[in-house]
Amino acid sequence: MDRSIIYLLLGRAMTAMTLAYMLPIYYALFGMQDKDMAIFFALLLLICAVLAVLLTYKGRIHRQRIRINESVVAMITVWWLLAIFGAIPFIMTLLSPVDAILETVSDLTAAGLSLLPQDAPYILKLWQAILMWLGSFIFLSILVTILPEVSGCFGLELSLSQGQIFSPMLGQMRFMAKKILLIYELLTFISFVMFKLAGLDNWDAISMAMRCISTGGGDFFPGKGNFYVEYAAIFSMLLACGNFLLYFRLMNTIIPPTSSLNITKPIDIKNFAKKIHLTIKTFFSLMRRNARSNLRIFISNSEVQFLLVTIFISTLIITFTIFNKDYLTDGNASFRIALFHVVSYISTTGITLTNLTNAPDAIRFLLFLLVLIGGCMGSVTGGLKIIRIIILFKLAAIETIKVIHPRMITSIKVNSIAVPMKIVGRVLSFFFLSSVTLFIFSVILSLSGQPFSTSVAMSAACLTNIGTLPGICESATFVSLPAVMKLVCCFILIIGRIEIFAFLILIGLINLSQERNPW
Repeated sequence: MDRSIIYLLLGRAMTAMTLAYMLPIYYALFGMQDKDMAIFFALLLLICAVLAVLLTYKGRIHRQRIRINESVVAMITVWWLLAIFGAIPFIMTLLSPVDAILETVSDLTAAGLSLLPQDAPYILKLWQAILMWLGSFIFLSILVTILPEVSGCFGLELSLSQGQIFSPMLGQMRFMAKKILLIYELLTFISFVMFKLAGLDNWDAISMAMRCISTGGGDFFPGKGNFYVEYAAIFSMLLACGNFLLYFRLMNTIIPPTSSLNITKPIDIKNFAKKIHLTIKTFFSLMRRNARSNLRIFISNSEVQFLLVTIFISTLIITFTIFNKDYLTDGNASFRIALFHVVSYISTTGITLTNLTNAPDAIRFLLFLLVLIGGCMGSVTGGLKIIRIIILFKLAAIETIKVIHPRMITSIKVNSIAVPMKIVGRVLSFFFLSSVTLFIFSVILSLSGQPFSTSVAMSAACLTNIGTLPGICESATFVSLPAVMKLVCCFILIIGRIEIFAFLILIGLINLSQERNPW
C-alpha cells in the first residue's frame, strides 16, 4: 500500500477544512464583533493549515494511479480526521467530546442530527452549516473519483448514458473533481440568491443555502411560516436531489463553442456592425436550440421522471390525508406543507415545518419510504438512490414474466440502454447487504436498552443519512444513548455515506493483513 497517496488525499481534505474556518472568523469579526472568538477560530485554522502542509509534504512523492485498498483507507480515514478537527468548536463551548464527535460526524455526513441546544450561539449553528456543506463537498469529490473504483455500481447512469469516464489516475480524478465541485458551488450560490430574494439576511441565507444544497438540514430554519422562504427551500432541496454530473453536462453544452460562430474569419471593416449582429444572433439561436435539446434530455431521464412522479403522488396523498384527518384545514397551506415535507424527506434533508410526532401514521410511514428511496444517483442525498429502485422494479417485473414465458429473452434497460447483468447483480448485492447491515446495527443499538423498533429506526436514520425520523427517533433519543453507542452511530453514519461496499473491502483488507502478519 502506497501511504503517500493516502497522505496526499488527507492533505487536500485538511486544506478544505482550513478554508472552511475562514467564514466563522469573518463572522466573529464583523457579525459578532468578538475578537476572542475570531482568535479561537484563527488558531484552529492555523493548526489545520500546518497539518495540511505536513500531510501534503509527506504525499509529495507518489504514484499517479490509486489502488482500491488505498482508496478505501483514504475514504474512511478522511471522515474521522475531519470529525476530530470539526468537533473542537463544539467541545470548547457546549458539548461533551463524544457528543461533539457525533454532532460533527452527523454534520459531515449530511445527516443533520443536531445535538446543540436551541439557545446555542449563532456562530455554532453557522459552523454546523459549514460542516454540512464541507461534508457534501468532500462526498462529491469521493463520488466521482474514488467511489466508482471501490463500489463499481456507481457509474451506471453516469458513465454509460452521459459519456463520463472514471479513472484511477490522479490527473483524471482531479479533473472530474473540479468539474463536479464547480457545479456544487454554482448551485449553492443560486440557492443563496433564492433565500436572499425570499427575505432572509445574508448570514441566514448563506446558512440555509449550505444546509439545503448539502441536504444536511437540522433544526435551524429562519423565516419559518414565510411563503417565499419555504418555496426557496423546496427549490434548493430539489436541486440537491438531482444528478450533479447531469447538471454539468447540461450547463457545459448549453453555451455554443466558438468554432460554430465563425469568429475566427477575417473581419471586414465595412460590414463590422453587420458581422457583430449576425454573430450575436447566431450565438443566442444556438443557445436556444441547445437549451431545448438539454431540456428534452433532462425530462426524458428515467431518474428525473421517477423523482417528479414520486413527489407529485406523495404530495397528493399527504394533502388528502391532512384534510381527511382534519390535521390542517387551509388548502394552500396543507399543499405547501405536504410538498415541503415530501421534498425534504426524499432528499434526506429532514427539515420539518410542523411537529410531525402527532401526524397520522400514514404520513410518517410514507415519509419513511421516501427516505429509503433517496434522490438520483450522483446527488448528495442518502437512501438507496432512485436508479437502484428502478432496476429492482424492472428486475421483479422481468422475473415475473419469465415465470409465464420461461424461454423469453429479456434485458433491463434504463434510458434506452441495456444494463449489464453484472451491474444488476451488484444492485441486488447492495440491497441485500444494506438490509443485513441495518439488522446487525439495530441489534447492537438495542443493547443500549432502547426498544427494538426505536433501534431499527435509529439504524435506518443513520444509514440513510436522514438523522431523525418524525415521531420515531429524535435528537433526544441519540443524546440519551451511552457514549459507546454514540460512537457506533458515528460509525453507521460514515458507512451510510460511503456505502457498504467500501466497509466490506476494508474488513477484507484487515483480515488479509492479519493472515500475512499473524503476530
